[in-house]
Amino acid sequence: MLKLMLGRSGTGKTHTIYDQLCDLAWSGEENLLLLVPEQFSFESERTLLHKLGPRMAGRVQVLSFTRMAEQVFREVGGLAGRRMDDVTPVLLMSRALEAVADRLTLYRRSAADPAAVSTVLAMTAELKQCGVTPLELEHTASAMEDSTLRRKTQELALILGAYEALAAGVTGEAEDDRPRSAYIDPLDDLSLLARRLPDSRLAVGAHVFVDSFKGFTAPELQVLRSLMKQAQSVTVALCADTI
Repeated sequence: MLKLMLGRSGTGKTHTIYDQLCDLAWSGEENLLLLVPEQFSFESERTLLHKLGPRMAGRVQVLSFTRMAEQVFREVGGLAGRRMDDVTPVLLMSRALEAVADRLTLYRRSAADPAAVSTVLAMTAELKQCGVTPLELEHTASAMEDSTLRRKTQELALILGAYEALAAGVTGEAEDDRPRSAYIDPLDDLSLLARRLPDSRLAVGAHVFVDSFKGFTAPELQVLRSLMKQAQSVTVALCADTI
């Protein structure tokens, strides 16, 4: 069950959520989740500790999307591979651009210009944050009229597809005849979380409260949909000018 708590800033939405969490905790409910942005997690834990005390505060898990992903992956797996550092995406994107350079027109210069790699990576990051896959880009391009925008979309789909193939280690054997290692892109964590949540017990029968978010990315919405399928209730507080 989805419940929306709407109101202007300062109208008491967060206060109401804490009151409801405390009521549920005192009534004996144990699977209580509070989902907040990372920067609010410590403050939320401190508030619940003050309201419920050390023993009862343990009934409420305060999670960010990142913490939730880490907890679910520890429970059901999903982190097979090496986690990317700051340099790895640059190297993989450089190789991806080289691999498809002969099929590029608009982005051909990027394939030969190391400084342009960061620009393509920024576009890739934005696409991932919006939950857009290479296949969806291809389908979008096929529905467009012949234009520069269509060609740009096709080339971005090609580049992103090559990048993800390299990151997944599915491009053949390494020079020493050992299989290539897969890399884990942190930008894919939430999409993977949404897929692995059905295998987790984290939110089964839980009362989930979502607070202090200004909005949600496409992968975050995927996670919320997965939570709603498992939880007993999901209450989301959002700022709104009118109710």
